[in-house]
Amino acid sequence: MFSADVFRSRADGEDTGSERFALTYERLRHVNGLVQGGSPLVSDRERLFPLLAWSAVADPALFYAMFLHHCMTTGAVLEFGAGREDLADVLEELAATERVGALLMTELGHGNSNASVRTVAEYDAARGEFVLRTPEPAAVKFPPAVAAEGVPRLAVVLAQLVVDGAECGEFCFLVPLRDADGPLPGVDVRPLRPTPVLPLDAAAVSFDGVRIPYRFWLRDNASLTADGGFSDPFGSPAVRARRTLSLIRFAWEAAVVGLAATAGASAAVAVRHGHRRRTGGRFAADLPVIRYRNQQRALFGALSGAYVAQLVAVATATPEAPALTPQAVRTTFLMKVVTDRIAERVSARARTASGALGFLAANRFLDYQGFAHSLNAAAADNQMLLLDGAQALLAGTAYTPPADEAPPAGSRDLLDPAVWEALAAVRERTLHRELADGLRGAEEEGLSPFDAWNGLYDRAERLAETHAARLVLGVLREAVEEVAGSDPATGPEAAAVLRDLLALHALEQLAEHDGWYLAEGLLDADEVRSVPALLDRLCERLEPYAEELAEALGVPYALVGAPIADEDYVGALTGTA
Repeated sequence: MFSADVFRSRADGEDTGSERFALTYERLRHVNGLVQGGSPLVSDRERLFPLLAWSAVADPALFYAMFLHHCMTTGAVLEFGAGREDLADVLEELAATERVGALLMTELGHGNSNASVRTVAEYDAARGEFVLRTPEPAAVKFPPAVAAEGVPRLAVVLAQLVVDGAECGEFCFLVPLRDADGPLPGVDVRPLRPTPVLPLDAAAVSFDGVRIPYRFWLRDNASLTADGGFSDPFGSPAVRARRTLSLIRFAWEAAVVGLAATAGASAAVAVRHGHRRRTGGRFAADLPVIRYRNQQRALFGALSGAYVAQLVAVATATPEAPALTPQAVRTTFLMKVVTDRIAERVSARARTASGALGFLAANRFLDYQGFAHSLNAAAADNQMLLLDGAQALLAGTAYTPPADEAPPAGSRDLLDPAVWEALAAVRERTLHRELADGLRGAEEEGLSPFDAWNGLYDRAERLAETHAARLVLGVLREAVEEVAGSDPATGPEAAAVLRDLLALHALEQLAEHDGWYLAEGLLDADEVRSVPALLDRLCERLEPYAEELAEALGVPYALVGAPIADEDYVGALTGTA
């Protein structure tokens, strides 16, 4: 599937602008043509997630097109049009990529928030249709990737349903945007200047009286009578909006998978190159750079982050879809934030550790770092997700603060995964208490909810970050335990190597907050001072296994196409291999 000519490496500048966009959709149709049949990919998670992972490694722009088409567009039809035979032809079109799916949610004047969508879909009872319009410049849909010419598009558009002059809540509508000849009547697609970070055909889209057939209303369990009477079991526009926006969960899972894959590719390529790149050092000539401790800190730290991201992806993107409980939804979006930050850090470290060659586009680090950077704000902004998570934690929504049971300072092993988790639990419980006390004090002072929260957002963000970190550390502890028990002969040794690798991530996280832990009496001065030496000791122990650990990530080097991953990287870069 991914070895076809359409995926061959392109020389820098060979595909630019419209040619690059066309290549993305050519690749999408190529992949889609080989996986047609059976259930929709969004429902076949054991096929979907590996395809998303390989797509992200091959071409981050293809990943975007894949998840928007299969997860968000097809997912919306299945989610909010379940059991409707009148949408069977739509699903067939999407399955065959006769039209490529797109998602139009965010609006130019409202940042990354979908809580105040102003695009209007007004019901015309006389004709049994909806009229879609953009009432003001701030309501322009921005910036969906739908500008590529010659590609028929079918969009899921988030709009405010208006019936008989009353706003009834946010719903998704299927809207054909363009055919092979261009935008359809009433649809204005204004291409945006391509970003150097990620080659997407971004656009600003507005609507002027676009008529939508009744069947293209993804009404879920709401209904309209023939005379225009509206009924919604959810009872209020606010609850309906939350139900509609639950669609974004497909994007969170996809993002975790794609980010983990590119983090793995970045780390594996850099570690592989570090064993082959030689330097004439002042104290030792002609050594591979992997022998230098500063390089080990960077490269093994990247490798550790890649393994953490993979473990989080396995725990998040499970073969069976998780239940739509508040806890499961919150955990999923927090794992998107965590994996995004890890992937961006891994690709940056891998690029920096590869010297000047790390900046060559052909070596892919910039592609992968840009991909992670772009996902900071995609599928809901990371900071907004952290604040939403903190508010839910404070409200006690399917949540109880963890127990305060960390072993006393000076009496524990900082390489013990249970200790990592216990320290994070104490930090989480303390931050939860401080945030609750801060809000209580603000209420006693008579502050408005805005003013109360406005002074506590930093504390709220730290609470959500710590909660997410504790969940991740629990995943790491379980992974070490599973490997240890996997085989009586080899399990303990393998678990020791895995623990050392994951400890790099855990100790770096601990060091980021060592001042807080020291002030709270949860670490003593000797423990804080010991962390750098512990990191060096871990690097020394991991050096014999580093290349094997990189290979175990299973990265398809031919698909990455990075010349520095080649055994003879000099020959690969000069064309003399």
